[in-house]
Amino acid sequence: MKRYLIIMTCIVFAIAAVVFAYDQAYFPKRRATRVTFPFRVENTAIIEEKTNEPFLVKGVDVDSFVPGYYDTDHAVSKQKYMEWFGQIADMNANTVRAVRIYDPDFYNALYEFNTQQIGKKESPLYLIQVVGVTDYAQNNARDAWSDEFYGSLVRNAKRCVDIVHGRQFVPYARTSGHGLYTRDISPWLLAYEIGSRWEADTIAYTDHKDDRTGAYEGEYIEVDGNATSFERLLGQVMDTLCQYETDKYAQQHLIAGTTQLNTDPFDFEPLYDQQIGKSASIDFSRFKAGPRLVSGLIIAYSYHDYGHDFSKDLTPSEQERLKGVLDQDTAGSGADPYLRLFERCSTHPVILVNSGYSSSRGQTGLDGPYTEQEQGEALVRLYRKALASGLDGMVLTGWQDNWSRSDWNTSPYVEEGQQPFWHDLQSEGQGFGLLEFKPLGINGAIEIDGETQEWTKKEQILSCPVGKLSVQFDAEGVYMKIDWAKDVQFPVVIPIDVTPNSGARQIEGEPYTFDRDADFVLVLDSKKEAILRVQTYYESVRAAWNAQIRGSDAYSIQVPEPHEARFVPVESVAEEAIVDTAGHLTDFMPTVGSGVLRCAKGADLYSMADVTELRLPWGLLNFSAPNQAAVHDDYYLHYGIESLPVENMYVGLGNADDPDIVMEKIKLPRWVRDFEYEERLKDSYAIVQDAWKEER
Repeated sequence: MKRYLIIMTCIVFAIAAVVFAYDQAYFPKRRATRVTFPFRVENTAIIEEKTNEPFLVKGVDVDSFVPGYYDTDHAVSKQKYMEWFGQIADMNANTVRAVRIYDPDFYNALYEFNTQQIGKKESPLYLIQVVGVTDYAQNNARDAWSDEFYGSLVRNAKRCVDIVHGRQFVPYARTSGHGLYTRDISPWLLAYEIGSRWEADTIAYTDHKDDRTGAYEGEYIEVDGNATSFERLLGQVMDTLCQYETDKYAQQHLIAGTTQLNTDPFDFEPLYDQQIGKSASIDFSRFKAGPRLVSGLIIAYSYHDYGHDFSKDLTPSEQERLKGVLDQDTAGSGADPYLRLFERCSTHPVILVNSGYSSSRGQTGLDGPYTEQEQGEALVRLYRKALASGLDGMVLTGWQDNWSRSDWNTSPYVEEGQQPFWHDLQSEGQGFGLLEFKPLGINGAIEIDGETQEWTKKEQILSCPVGKLSVQFDAEGVYMKIDWAKDVQFPVVIPIDVTPNSGARQIEGEPYTFDRDADFVLVLDSKKEAILRVQTYYESVRAAWNAQIRGSDAYSIQVPEPHEARFVPVESVAEEAIVDTAGHLTDFMPTVGSGVLRCAKGADLYSMADVTELRLPWGLLNFSAPNQAAVHDDYYLHYGIESLPVENMYVGLGNADDPDIVMEKIKLPRWVRDFEYEERLKDSYAIVQDAWKEER
C-alpha cells in the first residue's frame, strides 16, 4: 500500500511538472538574434511583412453562440467553425475577431482551415484576439488599478499570448473558454486588442482617484508625461504583453488600443457629453512605440452609428485647438466628418470594430428597423465611409445572430436564463449577424412568402364566413395562414387571448364581440396592412417605461381596468435622437409602433392571391419565455413584470359582417434544446461579399 501511494504521488508530481513546463514555464528568448512579426506599422498604415504591402482589414466578429446555449457555453464544434470560416473567406473577408478567449475548438479550427488554405495557395484568415476583463471588473466600486481589473487584464494578456502560441492549459473558466490549447496560430495573428469597449465611468473614477499619472517609459510601449492614470495603466498592460511575447516566443504582433465616442480625445459641448455619457477620454496620441517594439500600435475604434456629425459639436476651445484639421474640406470625398477628424488626429492606424446594423424587427433607436438588404447596404456604406475617411479597414459585428443577447428596452420583458432557447425578434441585439438561425416548425421552415407548402390541414383551427384560419409555431413566433373567403370585407380582426388575468370581450366603438376575453386584437385593414393592438391593462410598455415616456409611474396613477374595452397599438420604447429640433435635451423617451406588421416577402405579412401569411413575434404577444409557454403575469398585482406559465392560447377571426367571434383553443408548445433549426445566409451577406470583392 505504501509503495502504491509513493508511486501515485510520483505520477501526480510528474504530470504537474509536465503541465507546468508546457504551460507556465517561462524560458526567455531575450537574446534571440531576430524577432519575427507578420505585420508592422509604417507611418499610419498596416503593412503585411511577407508582401510589404498595405493590409486593408475586412473582418467580422465570430462568436461562440448556437441556439440552445449561451455563447459562454462554447457549444460550437470545430467542424462548425471550419464551415463558418469557409463562408467568411468566400465573403472576401481576411480577418476574424474573437471578442474573448474561446475554447480550443475555435483555435484548432482556425489552424486547420488556414493550413488547408495555404495548401491550396489561397489566402488565410487572420485573427484579432481581444484581451478583456469581466463586466463585473468594469462596473464594481473599485478603480481600474484593482486586481480585479488591472491584475486580471495582465493575466489575460499573458494567457492570450500562450493560447495564440499553442502553449496553454486552462482547467476551468466561467466566462471564457477552457481546455488544452496546442495549436500555434501565431503566424495568422493580426493583433492583440486590449479591451473591447471601456466603461467611461470606470476610466473617470480611476483618473480621479489614482495619482499614477504621467510618463511611462517601457521598452515596448511609451506613454508621454500628459498621460492620465488609466492611459498609463493601458500603456503598462500593452508593454507587459509585448515583453512577455517577445521574451518567451521571439515574436511580436500588432497591439491595439480600443476607444469609442464617449472615451475619444475630444471635448464636446455639455449637451452632447450628457447624452453620450462622456465622462473621460483616452488619447492614443500620447502612446508611441518603445525602442524594442518592431511591430507597432493601432487603434480599434468601437463605432456606433448615431446618425449625427459630432465634429460640429466641439467646444469653442476645442474648435480652436483643432482649427487646422477642421478647416480641411471633406465635401464630396465620401468621408464621414467625425471619423475623418478622428483619423487625422491619430498618430496610429485606425480600424473600426463593433460596427454593425441589425436586421431584427425590434429597434433601440429611431432609425430602422432594417431589412436584410438594408442591413447589407448600410454595412457597405459604413465601410466605404471608413476608407474614404482614411481608416485601415473595418470589422463587422458580427458573423452570426446571437439569441442570448437582450437589449435595454427588451430585457425587462424576458425571463433571464431562457434567452438562448428562442429568438426574440424584438431585440435589436440579436440580429446583427450575416448568418441567421431559422427555427423549424412542425413541417419545416415557415416562410412568409404567400406559398403554402409548409401548411397542412392539421394546422387549421377554424372556418368562418371570413375564411379559414391555420396556426403553427416555431422558436420565433406565432404563424397564421388565412385562406380568404370570396369578396371578404375589411377590416378583419383576429382576437388573441394569452393570459387569464385580463382582457376584453369587445372593442370600444366597434361592433365585434368575442366569446372570451382577448388580450390582443390584430386588425387587418387589407391583405397588405395589419396592426397589433393590446388591451390597455396588458400594455407592457406602460408597465415598464411609463415614467420615461409619459412622466408618471405606472403604479402610482390611475390604473386601467382589467377588462376595459380599450385597445391601443403595441409600442416599444426607443433611444431619443441626439438632440431634438430645438437643440435641447428631450424630456421623455420616444416610442415606435412595433405592432405595425411589415408587408414584404420574408417580413411579417405577405399575401398571394387568396392566401395571407403572417407572423407575430413572441415578444409582441408578451411572452417572457415561449419555450416554457410563459407570459407576463398581472403587472399591477406584482408591481412589475413576472412570468406566468399557461397551457393554451385562443384565437378567432371575424369582421363587421361576422362580428360574433368564437375563439378557438390552441395548445402552446414547449421545448428545451431539442428544437430544430437551419442556418441561412442573409441577403446582407451577398451585398457585403460583392463590395469586398471589389476591394481585393
